[in-house]
Amino acid sequence: MSFFVASDKIPIAQKSISIPAANGVNYNANQEIVLHINDNIKFFQPEQTYLEAKVKIKPPSYGTGLTDAHPTRLNLDAETGFQSLIRTIRVHSRQGVLLEEIDNYNTMVAFKYDYETNDSLKNKRALTEGCGVENPFSRGTFGSSRSVGNEILQNQYFKNASNAPDVALISASVTADNFVDCKVCIPLHTGIFSNKSVFPNMAVGGVTISILLEDNRYCFRQVDGVNRFRKTTLNPLVSGRLNAAGAANAVVSASFNTLFEEKQNNQTLVASHCPFVVGERVGIEFERLASGGFTSASVMRFTNASGGAPTIRQISFSATNGMVLSMKSASVAITGSGIDASASTGFLYSRSIEDASSYDATYTVSDVNLIVNEVSAGQSYEASMMRKMKEGGMINYDFNSVTCYKSSLLSSDRVANIRIPIENSRCKSIICSMLDSTPYTTKQVLEAKDTYVIQDVRNDFDYNLHSTRCNLEGISDSLTEYQFLYDGRLQPSRRVPCGKISSKTSIEAQPLIELDKALSQAGITGHSMMKFNENFLIGRALALGDSSYDARNKDFVLQLNYNEATAPTKNKLVCMFVFHIRRLEIGADSVRVVV
Repeated sequence: MSFFVASDKIPIAQKSISIPAANGVNYNANQEIVLHINDNIKFFQPEQTYLEAKVKIKPPSYGTGLTDAHPTRLNLDAETGFQSLIRTIRVHSRQGVLLEEIDNYNTMVAFKYDYETNDSLKNKRALTEGCGVENPFSRGTFGSSRSVGNEILQNQYFKNASNAPDVALISASVTADNFVDCKVCIPLHTGIFSNKSVFPNMAVGGVTISILLEDNRYCFRQVDGVNRFRKTTLNPLVSGRLNAAGAANAVVSASFNTLFEEKQNNQTLVASHCPFVVGERVGIEFERLASGGFTSASVMRFTNASGGAPTIRQISFSATNGMVLSMKSASVAITGSGIDASASTGFLYSRSIEDASSYDATYTVSDVNLIVNEVSAGQSYEASMMRKMKEGGMINYDFNSVTCYKSSLLSSDRVANIRIPIENSRCKSIICSMLDSTPYTTKQVLEAKDTYVIQDVRNDFDYNLHSTRCNLEGISDSLTEYQFLYDGRLQPSRRVPCGKISSKTSIEAQPLIELDKALSQAGITGHSMMKFNENFLIGRALALGDSSYDARNKDFVLQLNYNEATAPTKNKLVCMFVFHIRRLEIGADSVRVVV
């Protein structure tokens, strides 16, 4: 039997029902959230179902020692927000039948949000999902690219300083209490919960949703405007300093106790525009500027009497001098040599994470509820449907889903043939994301010093751009070309070149055309391809339009060639997402999943 045939005109009623999590109140990393939609909710609209929750970041304990953690602003991933915390989603019938499972769910959402994006979608996700958005008062004015990871004034995870025009001073000590609950309402990007068709919940006996939360070490980000290895030109610029006696010093003076910031990167109005916080450790990176851009770098680590980095005790704004950072020590000495003061620009950066021996931040998820849009078709329709099923009728419920197949790839492998064990009968496309599989600590991810280099060309505005999304974004890592082999043929017929993208200096049309077709077949609209380098993907459409491809017993292989002069630098986890159509065959006493 068909379900809700278009010619059937029946009166329906709808209402929203809040379903709390069934296995607790508070959840931490690597724990599972379980939600039950019982069969007393007979039908519901999956696409309008969403998850609401609160998430709070807990920083490590702050100390005063040379290797202790010091304060800095922390966020979740600015592009995906709360979605970055979900590693795996499983949907079962209440009888235990696995309806769908998506491993590396946050990786899939990351490329969906990176490519299916525009300003309207970014603003919506910032309001509802804990994502970031570029704030005009947090933008760069000195040549950096746009950043959605530099929210200061309206940070959803961190208590913000007052932004009133008459505010001249920020001196409150930063503690763990400065981190606040962020409430989110997120859609679930699974096949069932993205479907427009009403779901016959009573026919499957109800469903259970299991959400496995991500490990702590992958979840947190420092704001871009203080990180040395992100968008350096977004950081505050040093304009001068004062010594203990109040006399002005040159850029490379022997000692000082006050720093002035240039009126660049929006350090122009009030103290609350400063990206640093009271208690944060700071350093200076000097860059000699030429007409072509950055030509060399020198990092100055200035120290206090005990040998540690100075910490900020007070942030103020002066109409004459601009932003003023007062240090806790009376006199701070600069270490380093070879600085040409007349030709150098100094960028301030945070050392709170760099100097710490570890930075083990955690998070807590609480107040989890599933908001279900219940649909009532009336008792007569329900009775008629169940009677027909008992008489041998069957409900066929189709939905688009995705399965993640995974493989490992060593950096030493210059030629690789990766088998994809696809067992799906109605495939739409394959999208491969090659993740940096280095076992980083939380400190290493936050600092981003040794992570994958997205952009390293020194005459570009983001010359020092390192990744902080090791588990979310794919890396090209000197890939020369790729090709698929299946059904006894190479697809496409010519290898797809990627060398220009891998060099991080140019762009190639063919891999982006292939990716755009694959995204379209996966139900993802490629509004923007600007993340082609930052989140590199390999795509292959397996069907056109509404058709599908039977991939069973076709021996799929992804061929990768790394023939560039620069060798790959990272071991990789290759996540191959196969988008396909699933069918639930629902009878009176059984539920069968056809993949």
